[in-house]
Amino acid sequence: MTDPFLFTAILAVLAATGLLVRWFVSTARLREDARLEYAERLKDRAHIIEGVSEAVFVKIYVDGYAPRWTVYAALALISAIVITPFAVMALLAFWDWIVAYVSASDVFAPGYYPWMFYMFFALVGAWAFCGFVAARFHHQRAPEGFNAALMRARGEPIDDVVIKRARPKWARRARVIADGAPKKEEE
Repeated sequence: MTDPFLFTAILAVLAATGLLVRWFVSTARLREDARLEYAERLKDRAHIIEGVSEAVFVKIYVDGYAPRWTVYAALALISAIVITPFAVMALLAFWDWIVAYVSASDVFAPGYYPWMFYMFFALVGAWAFCGFVAARFHHQRAPEGFNAALMRARGEPIDDVVIKRARPKWARRARVIADGAPKKEEE
């Protein structure tokens, strides 16, 4: 195998397969853990899961703790493989247009350093864009936290829950300034 793109594509497919297998195995283990946790909570802390069926609890537990990043990393790898041939064709066409537009010399012909730098950084940019899109979807589609989802499943209005915590000193001062209250003059 002398084609580096083919070799790299095969490695990326193997890595993506490994990531997806890891997700399936982790999700299966989480389902087992969720069933055990539900049974223990029925014995010890039944009030915490009051009104929540085992199937709903398992779904909330798996959604809250599943390693979603493995799926998105695999999708980024596969999309980078798929986009590479199209990116190469587009970059070559754009390079020909650039060379013709600036009427460049033979130093800008394919195979020389300007062309090599252009192709390298443009391909890396295309692959980074695939990673960016996958990361963006990962963060946009983040599930609700386990405790909040459990509260919502019990029927508690979590929008009205106030989290009490001490405000840092700088935040107190910022609030006073934002409210328009006069500053205390130091004597």
